[in-house]
Amino acid sequence: MIGGIFTLRRSAVNINMVFAFAAGALIGISFFDLLPESISISMNTGIGVSLLMSVVVVAFLVFHTLDQCILCLHTQKEGRLEHAPQFSGIIKASGLSLHSFLDGVAIGTAFYVGLELGLVVAFAVVFHDFSDGLNTVTVMLRSGSTQRTAFSWLVLDSVTPLLGAAVTLLAAIPLWIIGVVLAFFAGEFIYLGATDLLPEAHRHENSLKLLFATVLGILVIFATTQALRL
Repeated sequence: MIGGIFTLRRSAVNINMVFAFAAGALIGISFFDLLPESISISMNTGIGVSLLMSVVVVAFLVFHTLDQCILCLHTQKEGRLEHAPQFSGIIKASGLSLHSFLDGVAIGTAFYVGLELGLVVAFAVVFHDFSDGLNTVTVMLRSGSTQRTAFSWLVLDSVTPLLGAAVTLLAAIPLWIIGVVLAFFAGEFIYLGATDLLPEAHRHENSLKLLFATVLGILVIFATTQALRL
C-alpha cells in the first residue's frame, strides 16, 4: 500500500522517473529474486533448469501476444482504440496481484518450516512488496487509468498476500509447482520492465536521470536480496 500511495501522492515527481525506477525494480526482482529461488527449488525437486528457462520465455511471449492481440482487436473497432491500453493495464495488474498472492503462499509455507524462516520470508516479502505496490499503480497509470482505478488495484494487490497465506492453512502446494510459477512470473516481469515501462519512460525524453533511476531500481533490489542472504 505504501509503495502505491507514494506513487499516487508524489505528483511533483517526474512520472517518467517512476516508470524508469519501476522497470529497473521489475528486472532486478526477476534476476535477483524470482529466478534464483526458482532454480534453487528445481535443484531440490528434480526440475530441469532448461524447463524453467523455457517457462520464462513462454511467459514473455504470452504477455507480448496478449498485448498485441488486444491492440489489434481494438484497432479494428473504430473509435474504441483508446480502451485497449486500459485493458492491457488490467491484465498486467492482475499478474502483479497474482504474484502478490504467491508471496503470501511463500510466507505461509515458510512458517510451516519454522518461525524464524517464516519471519525472514515475511520481512523480505513486505520489503519488496513496496516495489510491487509502486509497479501496480505505475502500470495502471501507464495504461491511462484514473488514479481511483489505480488505487482500487492497489488495494487488491495489498490484500492478495493475506489470502495467499490463508490458503496454505487449507492445502499444501507442491514445491515443484511453486518453482515453475516463479519462473513464469520472472518472464512476465522481464516483459513488463524491458518492453513496456522502460520504453515508456524514454518515450518523451532521454536523459542520464532516467538511466540513473533504472540502475537505482536494479541496485535497490540487488542490495535487498544480498542483505537478506547474510
